[in-house]
Amino acid sequence: MRSLTRFRPLLDYLSKIETAHEPHWQNWQITPITGGANNLLYRAQSSDGGFAIKFSMRDERDRAGREYAALTALEQIDKRIAPKPILLDRDHYTNPVVVQSWLDGDVNRTPPVTDAEWCMLIDHFAAIHHITPDQVSVSLREAFFCAYQAEECREQVRDQVSRLPPDARPQSLQKFIDQLENTHFPAWEQPPKTLLRTDPNIANFIRRPDFWASVDWENSGWGDPAFEMADLCTHAAYIDVPLPRWDWVIDTYCAASRDKNMRTRIQTYRKILLVWWLARFARYIYEVPLGLDKRLAKRDPNWEADMQSKYNHYLHLAEALF
Repeated sequence: MRSLTRFRPLLDYLSKIETAHEPHWQNWQITPITGGANNLLYRAQSSDGGFAIKFSMRDERDRAGREYAALTALEQIDKRIAPKPILLDRDHYTNPVVVQSWLDGDVNRTPPVTDAEWCMLIDHFAAIHHITPDQVSVSLREAFFCAYQAEECREQVRDQVSRLPPDARPQSLQKFIDQLENTHFPAWEQPPKTLLRTDPNIANFIRRPDFWASVDWENSGWGDPAFEMADLCTHAAYIDVPLPRWDWVIDTYCAASRDKNMRTRIQTYRKILLVWWLARFARYIYEVPLGLDKRLAKRDPNWEADMQSKYNHYLHLAEALF
């Protein structure tokens, strides 16, 4: 209740940001943070500290609720990993809002370069993946984007493709959809259920000397850690990372894992997720001009050329791995 009383005037003000905004308001210094497409994010500083205030899209994911729950769970287990949760309000504003502590550190949109930097990223994921449902008192849902078997991962691709009318599906995409459907993938024992970030975008990581932290937990939840590592290896934020580096990342992560099926699961999911990304880029190219891809933040004017370039890049990746 104390937090609610303290932040309510500021949240009321920020919720009307389209009609009024000054860098200073009452005893707060306010800085908009750009880069996210599905939220409006502000850094708010006062005499007693800095805070991240995040208004999320309102949809079936319960983005704000997921984020607050994950931060609460992480606060119980390992305070190094993420910000401290302070307040969740789903009811008073057009967009649900989460208030959390502000994390200082280096934010860089460029993927790691050195082995040491990659190890910091891997260690961060390994720490997250050590958190299991029996360790926390918080109720968390399944991660928004996850799978436990190859067929479940393949179903994620089918879901993407189903959102594209047949005449909007590029022939090059259909080729890999057909290959995917005709590929036999291994099955395995039910994998462990651990916490997943569910968004490995490198811009979400706070680089600190001893241990990297991360922000933006709005899609988080339980899932197979191998799926998250495959998501990391295929994510568009790492599009310039050479393929041999991913072999090194997988080797390094698996070397510290006692899970005998980890490598098989990562490699299987990785192959399928490349086709997922192809379908996702095709969806962007189709949906955005029709106003079907709603975002809170404005889209870059060159979005279409960027999506087409990424689509072409993933075609080459898929050809290399299939």
